[in-house]
Amino acid sequence: EGLEMAKAAELIVEKPGNRRNADTIFTTQYFCYHWVSPLQDTIAPLLKGYQVGLETGENERAAFCLFSRGYHLYFLGRPLDIIQKELEMTVSVLTQLKQDIVMSYSIILLVTVKKLRGIYAEVDDRILNSVLATAGSSGSVGLSAYVNVMKLEVLVFFQQWREALDLVRKAGNVRLFLTGTF
Repeated sequence: EGLEMAKAAELIVEKPGNRRNADTIFTTQYFCYHWVSPLQDTIAPLLKGYQVGLETGENERAAFCLFSRGYHLYFLGRPLDIIQKELEMTVSVLTQLKQDIVMSYSIILLVTVKKLRGIYAEVDDRILNSVLATAGSSGSVGLSAYVNVMKLEVLVFFQQWREALDLVRKAGNVRLFLTGTF
C-alpha cells in the first residue's frame, strides 16, 4: 500500500498546475522506494528533492533530502573519502540553512565515516556525546537511537564485541525509533 500511495503522490504533483515538492520526493525516496528498488535509484531523486526544496523554500525537507542522499551513499558502499567530502559539504550547507536537527544527523554520520577511515579525534567523541546529551535533554529518542546505531556500527566493524554488547544493553531496542532504516 505504501508503494501505491507513493506513486499516487508523484502522479498528483506531476499534474499541470501542481508543482513538485521536496516533501513528496523525500517521503517517497526515503520511506518507500528503497524497499522495492535498488538503493542507487534514490540518489538522483534525493538530490533533485534538495534542489526543489531550495527553489520552493522547503528548507527543512531540502535538508532531509541532502542528508538522506549521503546516508544512502554510505549504505551503497561508496568510498569513505568521497562520502566524507560529501558530508562535510552537507554540514556546511545545513549550517547556512540553519537546519540544526538535520545537521546533527549529518555530523553523526560524518564522525562515523571518519572513524571507519581511521581518522580519530577526541573531539569527534565529544561531538557524539554532546549530540547524545542534547537528544536526551530534548526527548529526541530518534536522534539518540541514531547516535547509538552509528556508534554500534563502528564497534562491530572493529570487532569490539564487549563494548558493542554494553552499548546495546544501555541503548535498548533502537529499531523502534529508526523507521526508515529497518
